[in-house]
Amino acid sequence: MSARRGGGFTLLEVLGVVLLTALVFTAAVNFYRELARKSAHAVELTRDVRFASAILDRVARDLEGAVLITKPEDKDPLEHPWLFLAEARSEGSGADHIKFMTRSHSPRTGSQHESDLEVVAYVLRPDKDGDLQLLRWSSPQIPDGLDRSFPSDPADGARVLARGVERFGVRFLTETGEWKSTWDSSTVVDSSKLPLAAEISIALVDEQEPESSGAAPEPPYVRRVLMPLRPLDLDKMLHPEKQDQAAKKGDESGGSDSGGSGMTVGQCLALNPGLALPIDPSALASIQGQSIASVAKSAGIDVPSNCK
Repeated sequence: MSARRGGGFTLLEVLGVVLLTALVFTAAVNFYRELARKSAHAVELTRDVRFASAILDRVARDLEGAVLITKPEDKDPLEHPWLFLAEARSEGSGADHIKFMTRSHSPRTGSQHESDLEVVAYVLRPDKDGDLQLLRWSSPQIPDGLDRSFPSDPADGARVLARGVERFGVRFLTETGEWKSTWDSSTVVDSSKLPLAAEISIALVDEQEPESSGAAPEPPYVRRVLMPLRPLDLDKMLHPEKQDQAAKKGDESGGSDSGGSGMTVGQCLALNPGLALPIDPSALASIQGQSIASVAKSAGIDVPSNCK
C-alpha cells in the first residue's frame, strides 16, 4: 500500500490562476487607460471652451465699441477714412476678414493725449504649415483716406490671436432683420451704415483622435452681441439748424414712421429665434417692419431686454 501524496496544487490549477490573474490585470489596465483618456479629453475640452470664450470676448468687445462717422455728401469717398468692412472668403461661414474703427482701446495709465479710438482688423489666414490662424491687428492712427487693405502678417504688426482654428466667421444683422456675411459701409448699399448686431462663431481643431471616421465635427462656439453705437452725423451735430429744418419739413409733409421708434419686429426676432409672438403666422410677415415695442404692447407681452 503506497503512501498518499501531500497536499498541493496541480499544474492545471496554477495555470488557471495565472490566466485569471492576467485577465483581471488586463481589464484593470484597459479601464484605467480609458479613464485617463477620457479625463485628458475632458481637460482638453475645458481648455478649448475657456480659450474660445476668451477669443469671443475679445472680438465682441471690439464690435460693441464699433463707431462710424457718416460720410458727408460733398466729400470724396476716397478721402473719407471711416469704414466698416467685412469680407467672406467662403460662403456660409460668415466674414473672416473684418476691419473697422472702435472705441474699445484702453489708454495707457498717465497718458493725457491718447484716444480710446483705434482701427482694428481680424483676419483668418493659413500659417506656413497650412493650419488656419486668427490674426488681430490694431492701430491708434486713423488713416488719412479710405484704406480697404487687411494687414495679415506679423511684420505689419498683426498679432496671432489663435492657432489651430478650424473655422471663424461673423454675420451681421441688417435694419430689415436679415443676417448677412459681408458688409461695406463705403458702398451705396451699406453707405455710412453699421449693423445692429453681430454673431461671432469660432471652431477649434480637435487634437484628439476621433473615435470613428464618420464622427460629426464639433459645433462652433457662438456669441451674439448688440452694436449700440449708431453712425455719427457730424454735419448735423455741428449744424443742428439743418436737422431742425429737415424735421420741420417732414412734419409739414405729413411724413411719419409706420413702425414707431426702436427696434422692429424682424430685427427682434432675428436676435431671439425662440421668441414666440401671439400673432397668426400668416400675418407675421406683414408686421416685420413695425416697432416691436408697439406690437408687444398691443399683444400684452414683455419686450426682450435686447430689443429695447
